[in-house]
Amino acid sequence: MRCLLCGKWCFGVFCSLCCDGINISPKLRQLPSDFRVYSFYEYSHIQYLLQAKYHLIGHRIYEILCYKAIVYLQDSLKIPLNAYGIGIDDKVGFRGYAHNAIFLKHLKKLGIKPLFHTLLARNNVSYAGKDLKFRQNNPRNFILQRNVEGKEIILIDDIITTGLTLQEAKRSIEYAGGKVLMALVLSDADT
Repeated sequence: MRCLLCGKWCFGVFCSLCCDGINISPKLRQLPSDFRVYSFYEYSHIQYLLQAKYHLIGHRIYEILCYKAIVYLQDSLKIPLNAYGIGIDDKVGFRGYAHNAIFLKHLKKLGIKPLFHTLLARNNVSYAGKDLKFRQNNPRNFILQRNVEGKEIILIDDIITTGLTLQEAKRSIEYAGGKVLMALVLSDADT
């Protein structure tokens, strides 16, 4: 196979040199109500990789991005995160995988207990490339598939742009009696 970034022959999606070149750039974004969102990659550096979720090979790329983020967190944390993880709309699509479920799976290494297929959107409109007004006029209308009452939750997503989706997810969980501690996302598209 050829490296998707440089084109050299290799055994994986990326050659080792290109994989090492995907750098972690941690960032904290503060949303209203002291809601903290931690991200790991500079959006402009991995935008083309994140868009792979729309293709069959996307799961292999997401595995690598999530693995690198988890290694960074393992080196940073001194204690395990004793909470539940919920992915934003982590239902399996036509490509055969759910990209946020990949991140959830890797977070088990940090003590986060994944609650797969828990928070699903009733409105499946795509937000990709849409402006703030469109997002405000088309909320996700989340539905919870399991009881979260009394649970401490970490929300998981791949990208944060305006923050509206994560805030709506937080409200849905807190309305059902859960407590959202923070969110972890691969990349923050806010410039």
